[in-house]
Amino acid sequence: MSARRHSGMAQARRMDALGAAGGFALLELAVAAVVFSLVAGVLLNRLIPYVGESEYVAAKQLIGSLRTGLAVRSARAVSQGGQGALLAVAQENPMDWLADRPKNYLGEYYSPNESELRKGNWYFDKANSTLVYLSASSKSFSAETPKFLRFKVELLRVPNPVNPEIRSEVTEGLDLVEVDSQPAAEVMN
Repeated sequence: MSARRHSGMAQARRMDALGAAGGFALLELAVAAVVFSLVAGVLLNRLIPYVGESEYVAAKQLIGSLRTGLAVRSARAVSQGGQGALLAVAQENPMDWLADRPKNYLGEYYSPNESELRKGNWYFDKANSTLVYLSASSKSFSAETPKFLRFKVELLRVPNPVNPEIRSEVTEGLDLVEVDSQPAAEVMN
């Protein structure tokens, strides 16, 4: 009986030791979870401006591609139809100049309600021939950067300065210019 009681006491001691170790492990786990949460929060807080900046850079890269497409389209229009053909190009959807449309392009609309469209996407407003980018969130662009970007193809007419006395010669061209962008600070007020 003494051996039985002795083995029971040894087993009880082991259980106490395991219970204490198990409690200590739970405390360590809780502390590690709190530390991990704090580090993750600080990291995410530091990354948010970079997300907005990357969205803005991606939008500007697409505009660069569209400007290249516009130069090609303008040259083709002038060679086939003369300077007057540029007016028709100015009314076209710039996304038609790309070989592949971006995945975040929604399509063509006539004066859409922008609050109903998905953010982080492009669309072409046929009513006023503008290409619009809606930012993914109001916090994604900085206060100096517009919450949405609007671009329009404009016909430029520049007098030819070769002979300043005779200004009948005019050089025409097209440019994709940013118009009517609204800063995020004004949208929030």
